[in-house]
Amino acid sequence: MDDNYIDDEYHDLPRYRPVTEIGPGELVEALKSLAGFSGNTFLVMQAHQLGMVDNLLNALEDEVMRHQADDDPPRDKMALLGALSPMWIYAAYELQRTWRQRCEEVIKLADSGGLEFKAGHLERDLGYPHYDRELRAEQLRDAQQQPELVAQMRVDLRRTEMGFTTLEFIRVALAKHEVSKKGSKKPPIAFAPGLARRNRYCGSMEYEMSNGGTIIGTVARRDIAESIRSIPEAENPGDDTLASFRAYMDLPDVDPFAKDGS
Repeated sequence: MDDNYIDDEYHDLPRYRPVTEIGPGELVEALKSLAGFSGNTFLVMQAHQLGMVDNLLNALEDEVMRHQADDDPPRDKMALLGALSPMWIYAAYELQRTWRQRCEEVIKLADSGGLEFKAGHLERDLGYPHYDRELRAEQLRDAQQQPELVAQMRVDLRRTEMGFTTLEFIRVALAKHEVSKKGSKKPPIAFAPGLARRNRYCGSMEYEMSNGGTIIGTVARRDIAESIRSIPEAENPGDDTLASFRAYMDLPDVDPFAKDGS
């Protein structure tokens, strides 16, 4: 190998910011920048919780990375990192899934002219205060009065689709021991659900994205966190880009015992 090859290979390696350069509130502010997110008190509360655990994991990952080659590495902290990382992934997924579901509902109601009816239904007297129903009705009223909010929801759903779909793929493998296959009644069995290794460049737990014997990539917990932090700068992908990504993620079933290849 010549020096140029080695230099090119080095520059192809993933880059991660030093933990000291990550603002403790970056992840929360990125989530709050999404259309309709900051207006929901409960989503914001959960975003702060997710951010707090992310900060904790960043510090833990950094410490493990710096001491992983020691004669006596911090095995207890390595084990804790392996246990907490999937929990954070589950929480990150559910928080974004909930926001996306709310946006999709608002868009559907706006398209059908049903915002007024749905808001009125949520506001009906139950005989006791129901805070989240009242909050959802308020957000529907906002969408009714601000068409630009609905338009921004459409854009934000597209801007975050690739990061969310990747997160969903990992979450399904970890939580359900299956390969993420939209619309499949019998998703393939995940190759090695929960198996992870430490990323040597940031110390984060890294998971394979696989279907049968095919590995389409690896994703570290830190990658997921950075994809969230980068939301404010994320561009709206073109139709061709999204179509290509969807085809890439919707892997053909490789189960040799599946009927009709499905």
